[in-house]
Amino acid sequence: MNLISTDSSESLDYVAPPAQFVGWATLLMIVASMGIVTARLCDAPPLRSANDRSRWCTVWALVERNTYQIDEIRQKKGWDTIDIVRNDGHFYSSKPPLLPRMVAELYRGLKRVTGWTLTEQTEAVTRSLLFLINVVPMGFALWYFSGLVKDYCRDPFGQLFIIACGCFGTLLIPYLTVFNNHTIAATAFFIALPMTVRCLALDGQQYWRFAVSGLLTSFGICNELPAALLGLGFFAILLQVSVSRTLFVFVPAALIPIAGFFYTNHEATGSWKPFYAGYGTKTYVYEHEGVPSYWSDPKGIDQPRDSTPYYLMHCVIGHHGILSLTPIYLISLWGWIWPRYFWRSRLWVFQCLGMALTAATLGFYLTKTENYNYSGASVALRWMLWLTPFWLLAMFPVLSRWGRFATFRGVAMALLAVSVFSAAYPSNAPWAKNWIFQLMEEAKWINYTDPTPPFKQKHFTWIGKLPTGELQPDYWIRYGSTSAIGIPEEIEFKDAGPAPNGRRLVSVRLSTAGQTTSEVMYLFDVARFNAGMPVEDFLLGRQDGEKPSEADLLFFRGMPRKMQYLASRTRYEKTPLRTDAFRCQVGYTYVTEKPENQLPRQIVRDVWYCEEVPFGTLKWEERVQDGKTSEVLVRQLWQPIAAGRYFDRAAESEF
Repeated sequence: MNLISTDSSESLDYVAPPAQFVGWATLLMIVASMGIVTARLCDAPPLRSANDRSRWCTVWALVERNTYQIDEIRQKKGWDTIDIVRNDGHFYSSKPPLLPRMVAELYRGLKRVTGWTLTEQTEAVTRSLLFLINVVPMGFALWYFSGLVKDYCRDPFGQLFIIACGCFGTLLIPYLTVFNNHTIAATAFFIALPMTVRCLALDGQQYWRFAVSGLLTSFGICNELPAALLGLGFFAILLQVSVSRTLFVFVPAALIPIAGFFYTNHEATGSWKPFYAGYGTKTYVYEHEGVPSYWSDPKGIDQPRDSTPYYLMHCVIGHHGILSLTPIYLISLWGWIWPRYFWRSRLWVFQCLGMALTAATLGFYLTKTENYNYSGASVALRWMLWLTPFWLLAMFPVLSRWGRFATFRGVAMALLAVSVFSAAYPSNAPWAKNWIFQLMEEAKWINYTDPTPPFKQKHFTWIGKLPTGELQPDYWIRYGSTSAIGIPEEIEFKDAGPAPNGRRLVSVRLSTAGQTTSEVMYLFDVARFNAGMPVEDFLLGRQDGEKPSEADLLFFRGMPRKMQYLASRTRYEKTPLRTDAFRCQVGYTYVTEKPENQLPRQIVRDVWYCEEVPFGTLKWEERVQDGKTSEVLVRQLWQPIAAGRYFDRAAESEF
């Protein structure tokens, strides 16, 4: 059975290289492309994304602690990640462990030679390793793939165009500066595809090609599990060439990475199943020390909110569209859907395979409605990038036929220009919004931001709540801070019991350098406070009957004049008070003042309202900023240092 056309006009013999300059131009483009990537890599800050950090944490843990557990390293500032799971009381990366294990051995060797460590020489180590695992292999893979281009694309322009697409116009390029599985898989397939083609073209004469094809195909699949269908496809194709070499060379070679995948997975998890097979289970959805996992309630674009048709549209021609961001693939689509080019292609079986893999992969992710996140905060649909070699292959028949026409060349170059712009737009990392996404956001066509949870009542004070009922001796909290001139200060609030007519007495003691400077008993109208009325309405005065002074009003407002505190984000704050974090809803307010003969200044106060502590405020920060530049002139943070009791966390914030 001939799986490559034997039409007399398209023989199996390799097409002779066109002009010599094509070879040199190819080499120049590959060197230039990898040179640009290397320059970006040297400029890119390390550990930019939770995705990267998850794998780097495993690499560090394997070399420094001989374990897959990342509990220790994630405590280091700048190393924590949301891409983690919790299993048997420990944290692990949610990523398959085979790739981190391999990179860990490279790191071990680099450490022995240079003395560098991931935590001390983070930039040098990460850049060196990424150059070795991303840039060098991709450069070689593009060079090897270019041989297939020159063999099976008849037009010299088409050859240069396809190679230019591979070097500059695919969205694999931005990912070469980060630690990820997608470029690793694509690199393997850039070599495995032409290797498999040549197994057919040479009628199975060179058995080593079966071994390389099996090894790299399997390794790519281990890094991109949805590509498993590719392995079955290559297996079926090669069976038609040589049953014996497929079964006794291709298959054994393919089993090597697969064995490594399952061995490292069992070593890390104690199970044959990878951690991410348990998405949505307790390994992903948990609460640890008062902080729920990110995947308990994903935020932003990670929160599924689009319908299937809408999601499909944006995956193809929308803000993460394969065709909108990289319109060069319109040529690939043409090569697939136009029978005249498709069925007469010498590589028709691989064209069929590429088309089937694309449809199957996209269809698979369309069924995962709980994961409708466009592969997260990223410039592309990451989980489709491994198909890049097949998309470039689909261009061959179209460019062979039309590459000699000037009009077609002009259109093709325009498509390439847009694709190159998309690939170049993220300056040094792919973990960003692509340009179409940004334009749509600015035009308000899309909105993936989470609405700010509103306060249940208005707040005109930084005090969150007041005690009720009988006197509660343990209802007190003390805050500490350091003044702008370095003097320690404290504020203590304490319940002093109920007063007639639904009022409440609260003791407020101020201390400086360990000495009490004032202690005042204030009288509050609890009903007015709970109704969200301004300080002037609920602060009735002092216990001795004295009306509240302007200084008293200023103290409880936190502002020179009446200002409402606006709701902001929910945060889980760790404090020295206890192991578990406190759930807080942050509120803020500000006022701009223009003192006479002085520059304008802005007074800002952020408050962490918290129902779990007495008086409903965990901490607050006050800042004085330049009214024009927002430069912080003075900053003071007040944090809790002791409390009489804590309250259970409600299902929803009380505020």
